[in-house]
Amino acid sequence: MKALQKKLLSSAGLGILLIGMTAAISHRTVIESGAEEPEAAEETDSMAAAAEEEAYQQAEADLIFWYQDASYGAFFDLASREYFKKTKIKALPVYQGETEYMAAIYDSTMREEAYPDVYLISGENLEEAYLYGLAAPNEDADRYSGAADQALNAAAYQGKLLGYPLNYNTCVFIYQNDYFEQPPETMADIVRYSKENEPGENVEYLMEWDVNDAFYDFPFVSNSITFEKKEAQLLEVIYEEELYQKDKEFFQELTSSFSVDAKTVSEESILKNFKEGRTLCAILDTDSLSQLEGYSYSLKKVPDLNEELKTYSCAMTKMLIVNDFSKELQKAADFAEFVTIDMAGALYGASGHYSVFKSETADMVEQTAYEAYETAVLAPASQDARDFWVGLKERFERYF
Repeated sequence: MKALQKKLLSSAGLGILLIGMTAAISHRTVIESGAEEPEAAEETDSMAAAAEEEAYQQAEADLIFWYQDASYGAFFDLASREYFKKTKIKALPVYQGETEYMAAIYDSTMREEAYPDVYLISGENLEEAYLYGLAAPNEDADRYSGAADQALNAAAYQGKLLGYPLNYNTCVFIYQNDYFEQPPETMADIVRYSKENEPGENVEYLMEWDVNDAFYDFPFVSNSITFEKKEAQLLEVIYEEELYQKDKEFFQELTSSFSVDAKTVSEESILKNFKEGRTLCAILDTDSLSQLEGYSYSLKKVPDLNEELKTYSCAMTKMLIVNDFSKELQKAADFAEFVTIDMAGALYGASGHYSVFKSETADMVEQTAYEAYETAVLAPASQDARDFWVGLKERFERYF
């Protein structure tokens, strides 16, 4: 009997051993065939990422790229790494906080001291870039056929496409959902609402905008102003006097209904007041909309003043420019295209700026922002436009 038990135990042990060997062989076969365990796969990915990062860090810069707005920092860093991954060409992003940005680009280029092959500007500076001789033509206009029409207009000078349009900024109107059963169609409707309704206990401001910045003041007189550009460095601003007087009269009535503290108001304070329910309506720029994510509100294009007096926001367009003095013109142009086209889908998430290419899955906020941009008045690309903006700001200061 004991001999039989011993024999059975030996058989069982042999069976277990065989099963264990089979499992081990199977495990080894899985590994050898390339189907790694999750932990091993993660370790391999981590090692590959580390090697890729080291290669990027060790590589010499093939191109230098300047930008002046720090909000783009994370995006340009990402774009540079993705471009290196694709081409093994390193475009080094360099933040330049200098006030005289275009002059700095020109001076460094003339001295041939680490000057940029590619740089970011706003469309209003395109004429200056062209007259400095720092803007090579964009030879691939067809690749931008899906971009907003405004973007292509902003990136062109004297009928020639120079810029590689990246993103836009314009004004939109936001309002609290709980207070308006119907969207306000005009500014006059908002004034009427304030006279017929008692605001909530927490409400301090009926409407706010940055009254110290002419960009936000422009819609109130936009219907009476036309820009004409007939030659370089000569911008003609034409006022339709009758409309202009009506605009000013309406604005004076408006400011008697709205209390805006010009000494303390800013884009940041407006956002804070709106999210805390202290402000019912506001005019903001589209660059600020990312800061309202998670908050329930409505938005639309800036309303007309009344049924007679229309409003138009001003639009600005950021673009990349290839320096015509670059020794790597083709590489620089390819990088500019990659950043503005191939990386368009990553722009908003990394910077909060909307691409000139509308997302295929655009939500209501992006859709409204895009429509506001397409119907806005482009900020004139003229070196003497600064005089207009300074003068407009001074006129509005009289009301506050």
